[in-house]
Amino acid sequence: MALVALLALMLGSFAGLLIGRWAAALPFVAAIPAAGLLAGPELGAVGALAAAGLLTGVHLHRVVAEQYAPR
Repeated sequence: MALVALLALMLGSFAGLLIGRWAAALPFVAAIPAAGLLAGPELGAVGALAAAGLLTGVHLHRVVAEQYAPR
């Protein structure tokens, strides 16, 4: 289960890095409570890790984009 959690965190952060927009990440984050209710607490926790990774990736995309913005 720990490997699945790490994989979800890494894939979520990579997807957030590729997406780079908050509006595209919000539906995924909003689906976490429903997935936790339907799939159980363990998969809900894995989904929460994936959502945290996704939001972190989106933030990292914005930080890198601002660093290399043309001046």
